Amino acid sequence: IWLILLGASSVTAKQPSINGVRLGFVPSRWRSTTLLDMVKGGAYFRSEMSQIEPTQKAGDVSSNTPCQRMRFDLRNSVGEHEEKDYIIDAVKAVTTVNQSNDETMRQSCFHRRQFIAASAALATQLSLATPTDALDTKNLPILTEKSNYQQSPINKRSGITLSEPERIFPLSFITYLSRFLLVFDEKCQQWWYTQAQAIPAKSAKEDVERIRLRQFGQFAASVEVGLMDFERKDGVSILIDSLVRRYGPSSLNLSDDEMKDLSSSTKVTDREIRKSKEALRQIALLFSLLKEYQPVDYITQILAADDDARIEKIEIVDGGAGYYPPAYTAPDVTFPDPPTLATNFRGSVAKGTAILKESGRVLKIELTQGGRGYLDSPSVEIRYLGGKGDYEGKRVQATAQAILGKKKLKGSVEQIEIVDPGMGYRSLDDIAVTVSPPESKDGVTATAKAILEYEVASIEIVEKGSGYAAEKAINIVIDPPPGAASGTGGSRSAFAVSYPKGRSTSYESFIGSDSAVSASLSNVDTSQWMAGPTSSQLLALLPSGFGLQYDESLERYILSRPSSSNNWDDILGGSLEGQIFKPVNPIFGFRGRSPIEKEKTLDISKVAGFMASGAICSSIAHLALTPIDVVKTKVQTKPDVYNTGILGTFTKVLDEEGAKTFFDGWEPTFVGYFFAGAIAFFFTEFFRRQYSSLIMTVMMAQSAVSEVSAAAKISSLEIPLIVASAATSAFFCCFLLAPFDAVRIRTVSQPDYADNIFGVVSRMVEEEGLLSLFSTVGVWMVKEIPFNVFKFLVFDISTEFMYEAFPAAREDIRLSLLVSLFGGTLGGIAASVVSNPADVVVSELKKSKTEMSAWDAVEKIKERAGISAFATGLSLRMIYYSLLVSLQFFLYDSVRIALGVGTDDMKLYLNVLNVALDERSKQ
Repeated sequence: IWLILLGASSVTAKQPSINGVRLGFVPSRWRSTTLLDMVKGGAYFRSEMSQIEPTQKAGDVSSNTPCQRMRFDLRNSVGEHEEKDYIIDAVKAVTTVNQSNDETMRQSCFHRRQFIAASAALATQLSLATPTDALDTKNLPILTEKSNYQQSPINKRSGITLSEPERIFPLSFITYLSRFLLVFDEKCQQWWYTQAQAIPAKSAKEDVERIRLRQFGQFAASVEVGLMDFERKDGVSILIDSLVRRYGPSSLNLSDDEMKDLSSSTKVTDREIRKSKEALRQIALLFSLLKEYQPVDYITQILAADDDARIEKIEIVDGGAGYYPPAYTAPDVTFPDPPTLATNFRGSVAKGTAILKESGRVLKIELTQGGRGYLDSPSVEIRYLGGKGDYEGKRVQATAQAILGKKKLKGSVEQIEIVDPGMGYRSLDDIAVTVSPPESKDGVTATAKAILEYEVASIEIVEKGSGYAAEKAINIVIDPPPGAASGTGGSRSAFAVSYPKGRSTSYESFIGSDSAVSASLSNVDTSQWMAGPTSSQLLALLPSGFGLQYDESLERYILSRPSSSNNWDDILGGSLEGQIFKPVNPIFGFRGRSPIEKEKTLDISKVAGFMASGAICSSIAHLALTPIDVVKTKVQTKPDVYNTGILGTFTKVLDEEGAKTFFDGWEPTFVGYFFAGAIAFFFTEFFRRQYSSLIMTVMMAQSAVSEVSAAAKISSLEIPLIVASAATSAFFCCFLLAPFDAVRIRTVSQPDYADNIFGVVSRMVEEEGLLSLFSTVGVWMVKEIPFNVFKFLVFDISTEFMYEAFPAAREDIRLSLLVSLFGGTLGGIAASVVSNPADVVVSELKKSKTEMSAWDAVEKIKERAGISAFATGLSLRMIYYSLLVSLQFFLYDSVRIALGVGTDDMKLYLNVLNVALDERSKQ
């Protein structure tokens, strides 16, 4: 065994890799087919492969695309003729997912496939990096390197569950963010591609679907755990800012001048520019899935950076009231600053001038001469003299009243107030204001003129500006008229909005324009986004036809698609004004129950924790059940005396020997199982890890499979590995338990044998020799190895069944401990049944001094009572071990959690989000 362990740890054979990920001893043909998942439908793969000439040499393919270089490796490995067969089989394997066996179903799903083709094409073009370095096998970083794994915050002890971030980030956000990373991040892409190696070559369509969905679920769960770092108050803003910086145009490492005009840069290709702008679009779509915590301002900035919209048209919502004629003054018009994503994307502010028109009402009567000699307020008449004003509606006569002054102005008209502004007046009208003369003969009649009210008719655009978002209407501020602030005189401010027209909108993708949905969207069936995607769609992002609209009532953006009545050409042209949109709520995938995880290495502190947990739980459990063990031993060693059943035997021992007898032999029991428990539980964990590593090494060396494929196969061997590790652990424990159990049996069967445990050991060694303590090791192996195997086997099977039946138990520590009790009870019953015969033999050998061998003891037992004698004490052992094992596992889980070596404590999770957002990850 030790040679095997040393061999497992010393195998350091160098293994080939793709993109830095070890693949084991994998033939070139497998390296090619395992990466085919990156090419949806296989069409791209076929077209790329066909461009390699049969005589092309290795040096000639350095500038070829990744798929072409893959084919060259394949040809060198298996030859030209075999290569064709492999390519055909590989393309069939990839395209099977999108094929239907029912011809009628294919006809009815034509439009759905059109939609899928658009989204899949988008994902494919995004996920393929630049031709020269997309799959650089030397430089691409590895997502799953050790430094990227962190201690998982999910822990039953702290009460933190996987669904914790969903208070802020809904599941649709988490799964779409996962898609985004798998498409835009090269490390995440590589992880996804290499996981295809876990799919057996001859898997059925349903198996491929199941495996891929499970892998996506694990990835999404890792993303969700990473989102726990963004649950704080400003977490959403930090997250969206990090994504924009990492994947948007700012990631192209250009100067400020180059960023202002990306198209003029010679450092990046047009495809890289479009990909970075599409990343911005997808980030905006992603964060629109948030509701309560949606970063509206930041989304607007992103849309503005992509749209670069300008003010083409302004709509007057309310012309206002109380404005003076243009000859007096015109209200200023203020446009908001364009949303600025960064200094590199700063737009220009639009400018405009308000155009006024008459409202038809009288705004004010302006006093030109106050007169004098008035004793009472004079009457005021506003007459329409039939001027040239063009007005076809009903005219309403305006009315006003004069107010006399006081003190120095006594007898004069101080002002004239409008009572009714009237209706139907125009500036070309001849309006006469007549004030009645004063009563005094030497008085002077007051004179006045009417000032008509104006309203804002339109806004003349002086400068269209730039850098606005087409998806959100812009509120334009128009200066209020005099008196609007005080709310007197009926004055109110005018109000206008504008729907900027962009160079593009969020409804059009920057990638794969040839695949965009350009026809009426009524022909596109989006039901697959509502029901949940298949594995072939897991890397598909929302294509053209899906975008954002700002909902004024909700005060946030909503994901939507245009209705069939819209003109798609107008939308592609950047104009969203007057369009009708339908909200959508797609499903983007499924989040798994656990993230991508690996086990922590066993350092000294962890080893001490495991051993202490095993020692405590095993010794305490055995000590607590010592009375049952004592009665069982008496039944096995003296079946003729203790044959009155379980209760009868308990009563007989209590009456004849007293209660103290029930704890005979507790010292060797406690000490023996203290050490044995430490060894048993730790060695089970230790050997499980060693055997897994050994099997993986052998698979990779002899079966020519990759590390990912080997790991997938090992995951299906969990139960055999547990059985093997439990058996190995039991083998070592037998050498510890045999001498202690011999002392215990002698103490129980012969109470007067010695005064204490030390006296029993001393007398046995003196009379029978030291080796007599170990004489039952062989029988103990026959007893203990099946016992441990069935204990762990039944426990794991039953608890896994319970966790599947009650998933909440994985999250709740109380339910988890109840599951441990249930599994331990079943495990104890099964283990007691298979180990009972050997237990009877051990009791026969050690009840007194004897020269019998184990086989002689077997024959003696058979002669005494036949085969049934080997079931002696079974009922007691079933009770004893069902209680013992359930108590052990209950205590073991409790103590492990308390000592920091619980199941959750021993897991590291792959912090996908942290690695992806790390600025050092930029290529």
